Amino acid sequence: MLDVIVVGGGPAGSAAAAVLAGAGCRVLVTERARFPRSKPCGDYLNPGCAGVLDRIGVLGDVERAALPVPGWRIVAPDGATASTAFSSGAGFALPRRTLDHVLLTRAATMGAAVAETARVTALDRGPGGVRVTVERAAAPGGHEVLNARLVIGADGLRSAIARMIGAGTVPRDGRFTVGAYLEGLDGTGASGERTPGEIHFARDRFCGIAYLPGGLANVTLALPAGALRTWRADLESGYWTALRAFPGLAGRLARARAVGRLRASGPVRYRRRRAVTDGVLLAGDAAAVINPMTGQGMFLALRGGELAGCAALRALDRGGPTRRALAIYDRERRREFGDAFLLSRLLDYLAFRPAVIRRAVRAMADRPALGTRFIDAVGGVSRAASVMHPGVLAALLGMA
Repeated sequence: MLDVIVVGGGPAGSAAAAVLAGAGCRVLVTERARFPRSKPCGDYLNPGCAGVLDRIGVLGDVERAALPVPGWRIVAPDGATASTAFSSGAGFALPRRTLDHVLLTRAATMGAAVAETARVTALDRGPGGVRVTVERAAAPGGHEVLNARLVIGADGLRSAIARMIGAGTVPRDGRFTVGAYLEGLDGTGASGERTPGEIHFARDRFCGIAYLPGGLANVTLALPAGALRTWRADLESGYWTALRAFPGLAGRLARARAVGRLRASGPVRYRRRRAVTDGVLLAGDAAAVINPMTGQGMFLALRGGELAGCAALRALDRGGPTRRALAIYDRERRREFGDAFLLSRLLDYLAFRPAVIRRAVRAMADRPALGTRFIDAVGGVSRAASVMHPGVLAALLGMA
């Protein structure tokens, strides 16, 4: 019998598997895809991710593969701009194809077995552990039944494991993202300086840009479902038309062209699931999703996977992974992410009020220390609660 089956080889699953395998557990990671593989994403990690990457032993690999992101250029709907910088450290810009391969390779190096192109189709919990049915071409008859003491579901927004334990389905509303890798994007702003990260706001949408190694830029839009439906006849035309409508991008697209296909995903909105039951933990997007605007999703995945791995170790060492034994994981997640969840919901509420964004951007442009305080909070350099103080909020909203 295995100690743990981790379903999903993305950042949360790989982080959990690395923790568990490093502690000597018998771990199997099942992954539907074959790595390396591409995945819709903003390709950005906040500075707060560095600690987790270091603890699981891949920080050096990520630093070598990524471009540093020392701050963000924030552009309001009217073109007003604030250039912000983290007070310490930097974020990382690198393709998910690269990041996920680095993380899963690390889990395997630590001793985890990896089964790619393997899809979990059934999960049965009992007093003796968890029985998992895996559809896998390499198995006799196309499937195999595995037994483990614990399962960690890290299989994303549309988590099959969450559905199997009755933890909820995919939200029907929320924003959709449409992104592409662009070459030839003019990466200079009004100051003439190339910036490694940008976020542009409009009335009902925003656009994030991460400059990647090799000269490409990940340019991803997040927009309401209703707007996306109007693009169905011609997704590419809708994408380019939307980019040209942002004041900070309109004059920078003359030489830009997409490399590869457009990537769409969603719906994405704030959502938390019950993450614990007898014999099962959920981690990453399977456990909680927040608006991608702040770049906190990758920290949630990596740190959430690390917490899941540590919680699993404790439960396995102390009599078994019952719901009661695993409950501390839910408490740790609330303590670790509660402020970030609250800040994300507040920003999602305020971001699509153009007058509010204009005031905030102008306030950060006039007071660079305020801009640093803001992106430190959303970037994991400081606690999210540090900008929830009424005086700071008043300053950001141009009221102080």
